[in-house]
Amino acid sequence: MSAELRAERQGDSLVLRLHHPESRNALSAALCSAALEALTTAQRDGEIRAVVLTGSEHHFCSGLNDTSALDALHDCILALRDCEPLVVAAVEGQARGAGAALALACDLLVAADNAQFQLIDPLLPESDVGGAQWLAAQLLPRPACNEAALPGLGLGAARLHQLGVVNRLCRPTDALQTALQLVEAIPGGSGGPRKVLPNAPSYASALHVHLASQILPPRD
Repeated sequence: MSAELRAERQGDSLVLRLHHPESRNALSAALCSAALEALTTAQRDGEIRAVVLTGSEHHFCSGLNDTSALDALHDCILALRDCEPLVVAAVEGQARGAGAALALACDLLVAADNAQFQLIDPLLPESDVGGAQWLAAQLLPRPACNEAALPGLGLGAARLHQLGVVNRLCRPTDALQTALQLVEAIPGGSGGPRKVLPNAPSYASALHVHLASQILPPRD
């Protein structure tokens, strides 16, 4: 089965679901490009107040499955940060490398208590794929960042909730519903929910520069 992005309107929210269960929703260039297109559409649609990003079959995203997807992934990360509607990650199971970057780039993060976040992408372990480590460093104490980047370790959702990175902790299978309930609890108004996370030009510029520096390693 080929990877695809499944988009569904639920009220004034747009749910984007990464769907490639056999790879735990690993990212291809086509999947990243589809996500970028969906975010652009949401940006232009005045009726969408929030975008909820999630994965299929109880996993969020296991990372990249193709090095050719790196540029498209980085465009997608920047689009998540720039998106006018609120963007909420609904994470269950694995969020590794590029998957962790997608989750950390969102404005709010809902995670099931079985979710595990690992900053290193197994396809490109020498590179900060998607800026996962950079994004984590803006949110976490240094020792916690180091733990999340060590092979075989990572950080669980409960720990990230204690550290203030995960906004809502829920039971497995409940992440999407919890994210939608969180959006519904936000008072409506023109222009959608107000973002207070760092969206200043200096922040966006620093992220852009960091992503541009993450080049592919030379081939043997």
